[in-house]
Amino acid sequence: MKKLKILFIGLLVILSVNSCTDLDEELYSTIGADEWYRNEEECLRAMGSAYAGLRYRGTSLWGWLATEVLATDEAVIPLRTIGPSLSNNGIWIMMQRHEFWPNVDYFWASWDVCFNTIAKCNQVIYQIETSSAEFDGKAKMIAELKTLRAFVSYKALDLFGNIPLSLDFLNTELPEQLTRAEAFEIIEQELLDNYSLLDANPNMATYGRCIRPVAFTILAKMYLNAEKWIGTPRYDDAISMCDSIINTGAYILEPNYFNNFMAENEGSRENIFVIPYDRLTGFGLQMHMYTLPITLLPKYGYQSTWSWNGMVAMPTFYDLYDAADSRIKSFEVGPQVDLSGNPIIGLDGTQINFTNTVSDIYGCDEDEGARCFKWEFPSGLSGWESMDNDWAIFRYSDILLIKAEAIMRKNSGTPDQTAVDLVNMVRERAFGNNSHNYTIATLTMDELLDERGRELAWEGHRRQDLIRFGKFGDAWFEKDAWTDNYRELYPIPTLALSANPNLQQNTGY
Repeated sequence: MKKLKILFIGLLVILSVNSCTDLDEELYSTIGADEWYRNEEECLRAMGSAYAGLRYRGTSLWGWLATEVLATDEAVIPLRTIGPSLSNNGIWIMMQRHEFWPNVDYFWASWDVCFNTIAKCNQVIYQIETSSAEFDGKAKMIAELKTLRAFVSYKALDLFGNIPLSLDFLNTELPEQLTRAEAFEIIEQELLDNYSLLDANPNMATYGRCIRPVAFTILAKMYLNAEKWIGTPRYDDAISMCDSIINTGAYILEPNYFNNFMAENEGSRENIFVIPYDRLTGFGLQMHMYTLPITLLPKYGYQSTWSWNGMVAMPTFYDLYDAADSRIKSFEVGPQVDLSGNPIIGLDGTQINFTNTVSDIYGCDEDEGARCFKWEFPSGLSGWESMDNDWAIFRYSDILLIKAEAIMRKNSGTPDQTAVDLVNMVRERAFGNNSHNYTIATLTMDELLDERGRELAWEGHRRQDLIRFGKFGDAWFEKDAWTDNYRELYPIPTLALSANPNLQQNTGY
């Protein structure tokens, strides 16, 4: 599996570099289908360029990690009084405070990865459709690309609301802006039209790619949010999509929660859709640089001389965990020692002692804030090498929680025994027994939101959850409460507005 993953990532990197960065190379769109897409292998290789953009923006602070995690109550990036600090002219604090501006780079990066991927899918779909290559999997390959296109369209729909969608490679007109309801219907139909052509179950050959359960998960997410997004409840449809995944029998809750986040986690039977990473391909997942202080790098044999000591758990979010909950180990607090048990000394000359406090967002000590240890730190990274962990976009535990929530929302927020049992499956894995199980009387909507937070911390679901539960405008650390709900959508980036005069800025910006 590891070799297969490396090969797949390598194809993404090679194709994305050749088609995007070398301006002296013949552009991909100028190569005729009869010259490149001559057989199944060449068509498969061409698909790499469509997936490639997810590898950086999908887990980067200059992309979805900022727009989906940093705007929530689960993480914060404070400035430090000593040592390296993630400042970037205060943009991370602006995100924390919900001071959203259309000219900030992470909004453009999140927009760009969505619409650049759509454009690449359009191109490769057209080239494969018009190629002379004939093979049994051609229709499935096109369906896979359309599903990938639907996935990033869903992401844009979530983040920006009223979006342009152009699904025709030959149409050179600037796309019109659709309402959220119009875009929802198009994305939904594309998924419904294509899922039956996709592989029904995961297999080694489709690791990290869009298969039928990925399509079902996107639809489940869309239906769960439909009442909030377009004013139409679709909870029965959300349950149906979850059942379509559950009934495959292909996915399980891994016995150990952290199996899903290990450096070599491609064997997880819980991860439904992942972005594959490997240090051999260079730049990518950089969680170690985002969260660790520079003084901890030698503990893992890292040759890099830089780490930003940035992202930490919001103190109130860390407090959501019970001490007996194994998931609390996603974040590290306490004195830090090296592999020999010797104290790790900070830049101020004292032992690093991570605390679950952040005294001042504009200047706190080097070791304030619980650090993210959820993704295993591989040993021996150097320079800007990526971590080896594959990033799970969708996991089976989320499917169980989605179904439970849909049942509760159908019943005015009250669970039945099925909903309780689904949540307790996740809960028992976390505690190792049933001693902390919910009952129909104790599983409230607020408890469900907290449980989703604990289970899916920093994985990119919290913003969507807070909005759906009506909590995104609440006050939290260094953020005032607000009631003007326009902030539930991000501003359309200035660069996008400049490039397409058909776009109008979202209300409030």
